[in-house]
Amino acid sequence: MKEIDADKDLELQIIATGMHLSEEFGNTYQQIEKDGFTIDKKVDISLSSDTELAISKSMGLGVIGFSDALHDLQPDLLVVLGDRFEIFSAVSAAMIAKIPVAHLHGGESTEGAFDESIRHSITKMSHLHF
Repeated sequence: MKEIDADKDLELQIIATGMHLSEEFGNTYQQIEKDGFTIDKKVDISLSSDTELAISKSMGLGVIGFSDALHDLQPDLLVVLGDRFEIFSAVSAAMIAKIPVAHLHGGESTEGAFDESIRHSITKMSHLHF
């Protein structure tokens, strides 16, 4: 992020979501700001529960929130890290908006968990894999 931010030909835009916005997990978006970065958009998807119903609803809120954020920010590329359901929501919104996706750290297997299907879906919707 520092390298992108320092490059005069690039514009770093940050969207914080999920656990970064959760008091339960320390509001870690504040650490991003302490590190000198500006958070351009926050997409709050937390429903304070990890039930299957709550996760499904959070994914829906994520698609709505990321659709709005991507529409407002108009990025040339979405860079995402990991394979969690929050990332699935972001990548789904980007795919529909025809925004290419660069996926970092994909492919760490969790056999038997629903994350496995999410991981494969993110891979299919992404254009660059690191």
